[in-house]
Amino acid sequence: MTELTSLILISCYEWSFIGRFICKIWRIFFDNSLSMVLTTLETVHEKLIRLNVDGLKKIKNINWISIFIIIVNIMVNIITTTIWIIMQKHLMEINDMVIIVVLNICQCFCFCEYILLISYMKWMIYIIHEQIPERKSCLSTFRDMYLEVIECLHQVNRSIYGVPAIVGFIGADVAEIIFTIYGHLLFPRDYINDPHLVMPFIALLMKTVNVIVLYTIGDATEKEVNRMSLVLHQRSLIEKNPRIKRQIKFFLLRRLHEHYHFELYGMCHVNIRQLFNLSNIAIGYLVIQVLFKLNK
Repeated sequence: MTELTSLILISCYEWSFIGRFICKIWRIFFDNSLSMVLTTLETVHEKLIRLNVDGLKKIKNINWISIFIIIVNIMVNIITTTIWIIMQKHLMEINDMVIIVVLNICQCFCFCEYILLISYMKWMIYIIHEQIPERKSCLSTFRDMYLEVIECLHQVNRSIYGVPAIVGFIGADVAEIIFTIYGHLLFPRDYINDPHLVMPFIALLMKTVNVIVLYTIGDATEKEVNRMSLVLHQRSLIEKNPRIKRQIKFFLLRRLHEHYHFELYGMCHVNIRQLFNLSNIAIGYLVIQVLFKLNK
């Protein structure tokens, strides 16, 4: 059991670095795809502006909490990185410190970029939903814009950020949470140069918040996308044109068979229920290890 525990902790420690490295490499290969997605979203945004959409001026339903957390995350990363450099400058080589700092900063900005991009697409879908019952423009126009945004969302989660989000934003962060709780807080080692455990607590808080924000925004985006069925049903109740009613029924039937799931790379479902499952697995493992350590 001791060997298994050591192997898992070493794997968690190594994965926290390997996941960040894979995240950067993968992101470089799909940079052109991301540019195409941003161009498409810009085109949709311009169409909404030309339609005089009121929601663009009021800027409703933007996830300000996520934006605030991102700003705080960047500030905390800069502060903790500076403190860590001061504390470790006599214990580590300069080259190793530079590599670790670069990986942490790139990981932070990559995560923030992804969250902002998903929040932006969720907001655009919300604006489209709000305009459909108003009957100010042709229904097919909003339908086409909606499908374009959904396709961009699929592309972002399937190829551009699919693997980085799984191995970096989820895998590396969860591995670091487990390693920090077990190796620094519950059973700290003698060689740890932080008697008050300030840095482990900050790192644990940051990684936990990042995972919660990712799963929360994924769950909220999934619900917003699937709200289209309700919006179309409301429009069908007030619509008197038989042709438009047929369009609504056809699109409702299509949405029924294309229920959206916020998935990364087509295999990792991101919502609140999956977050609870992931938390139960991590907490269960830590409880087993603590009981084994205490009864040793």
